[in-house]
Amino acid sequence: MRRIEIDDDVYAELERHVQGFERPNDVLRRLLLKVDTRPPRIDGVSGRRGKLMPLIEAGLIKPGEKLQHEQTRKGNVYEATVATSGEIVTVKGTYQAPSPALAALVGSQIDGWANWLHAPSGKTLRQLRLKLEQ
Repeated sequence: MRRIEIDDDVYAELERHVQGFERPNDVLRRLLLKVDTRPPRIDGVSGRRGKLMPLIEAGLIKPGEKLQHEQTRKGNVYEATVATSGEIVTVKGTYQAPSPALAALVGSQIDGWANWLHAPSGKTLRQLRLKLEQ
């Protein structure tokens, strides 16, 4: 890492732009490179941010709504709940992404984006995610 010297006025300006516990380098990255270096904020506190958060922010899904996956041949139906953090809550635990959440339930690798069904809309998470790109 390279070091630079800055005068007191520049340092004071950096300090003026600090958000939370950012270091001076983080402030420069955010201001000059337009990179958000702060941890995600969830309900006003720092914490984990799940992969479903963009869908929540776009109004495509809501916290508390159910996700379902049905294994027709085996007669199994799995459910999960969308958390306010954008995470997925199942009987096995809380997961940041759809695939690990579903894999933990079915016992093998599976594409959660393609196989979780958003119960209220009847669409897969992949279909909802594609709406973000439109």
